[in-house]
Amino acid sequence: MSEYLNFSLEGKVALVTGASYGIGYAIASAYAKSGAKIVFCDIKQEWADGGKAKIQKGYARLVEKGKMTQEAVDAILAKGYVCDVTNEEMVQEMVKKIEAEVGVIDILVNNAGIIKRIPMCDMTADEFRQVIDVDLNAPFIVSKAVIPSMIKKGHGKIINIC
Repeated sequence: MSEYLNFSLEGKVALVTGASYGIGYAIASAYAKSGAKIVFCDIKQEWADGGKAKIQKGYARLVEKGKMTQEAVDAILAKGYVCDVTNEEMVQEMVKKIEAEVGVIDILVNNAGIIKRIPMCDMTADEFRQVIDVDLNAPFIVSKAVIPSMIKKGHGKIINIC
């Protein structure tokens, strides 16, 4: 049972982009605690795997205390995928893999984002374009990839972190 009163995501598949740390990690962890099967997506495999490992470590404590079985933990944790969310072809391939290996995505959290800590006077136009590409264009690209299956299923949620 979820620690969040009357909030269950059991049986749902949630894709959280940029879930290796920070807000994305916190969202993925909370969704997992509410029973969702979590799918991570990040630009590097070690980052995607790192987010999953952190959540698994937290669940290991629950297994040790007898509050949860390892099978239950395995059922809610899927895996991390490597994907450049600004690359439409890579995103389409990732979504196909997730649907084949885990299931149709019920919840998409577009969380991946970057910031360039460069004074504007020193930032190049290419550096600014990269920020726009990840922070603005990527949510469109990932949403576009998951929407057709959500429409077929008759429901779905897309959450954009800005």
